Amino acid sequence: MLKYLKLPASLLVMASASASLASDDAIALRDHPFWQFDLEENHTADVTLADVDGDGDLDILTANGRHWAEQDFVYLNSGDGRMLEANYLGNGKSASYTVQAGDVDGNGTIDAVVVRDKLDAVIYLNDGTGNYEFSGLIKDSKGHARSAAMVNADRDDIPDLVIATRRGPDMIYRGNGKGRFHGGTPLPDAGFGSTGLATGDIDKDGDIDIVIARRDDAESVVMINQAGSFRPFTLPQSKGDHRKAVIAEFTGDHFPDIILADTDGSFLLYPGSQSGTFGNPRTFGQAGDLVQAIAAIDLDGDGNLDLFAGCEGRNIILQNDGTGIFTRREIGEEADSYGVAVGDMNGDGIDDIVVANSGSANQVFLNQRSPDQ
Repeated sequence: MLKYLKLPASLLVMASASASLASDDAIALRDHPFWQFDLEENHTADVTLADVDGDGDLDILTANGRHWAEQDFVYLNSGDGRMLEANYLGNGKSASYTVQAGDVDGNGTIDAVVVRDKLDAVIYLNDGTGNYEFSGLIKDSKGHARSAAMVNADRDDIPDLVIATRRGPDMIYRGNGKGRFHGGTPLPDAGFGSTGLATGDIDKDGDIDIVIARRDDAESVVMINQAGSFRPFTLPQSKGDHRKAVIAEFTGDHFPDIILADTDGSFLLYPGSQSGTFGNPRTFGQAGDLVQAIAAIDLDGDGNLDLFAGCEGRNIILQNDGTGIFTRREIGEEADSYGVAVGDMNGDGIDDIVVANSGSANQVFLNQRSPDQ
């Protein structure tokens, strides 16, 4: 029998006394073994969604290994969110942390860059059908990489690669549009402990800015993009063990906000402003939630972005009332969830959730909210 995760009121914890409680039927995520994929013993660190075979649906690239040598995969979507075919991504195993997707050689297909722990990043070129061929290493990209983002940093329509490094400087590698990247340039900040990256136009000037989430009691930072050069700003009160960040509009004022997730269960919400700067954060969350990944998604169809948090334990939904006040719900079985991605996996026009689990099968959760929501 197909299982719909209807979240009972008994699992709700109010983030604020003023938070409004949605009905039990407002969020329903479809969970079934048919929508699981990848081997249970793999340490999947991240999942990336892209239409790699050009058939109009989103496929999944998995980064497996973390600190251990494992095989990365390309999972092909059957059209309904089920991953019934898979190809190897690369011919060998390595300690991968993320796969970034983009057209790095300018031929209109989605290529892949695998960012690895203490090893140079690998470029794979797509033949247009989801089959990838090794094309080379990104020179001098070896380090304690934990996250990455493919961005157009300088408005030249060529993907660049930003790598967050836990020990050592964070780096940007400029693409040449022909399937290669130039040598890396350190981002202008002497910080450490970088673990997560989020990208978006924070100051609404048309350039893609970067937020770097940091652990090891380091301060997280915003990198404001100024025509391809970056200017760093420390986020106030951000020391902690922040593994991931997200940039999105949560508070209803039409300015991009920032949320940092700490493994102690706390979240920091930095409300955006017209100037693109950030003051002290709002804090919410529940102690004991070991949060390792977050993503913004409108789960209940009310037009407000909610949060899905991947945890060591049960995963969490944080439902937004439209002002940045959240209610908490637990979901699914206990797992060690390291990555979360959002996209329409079954073609119904509603975003779904894909979760990367370390040590158990990965999972597609289909969003089954009513069409009129």
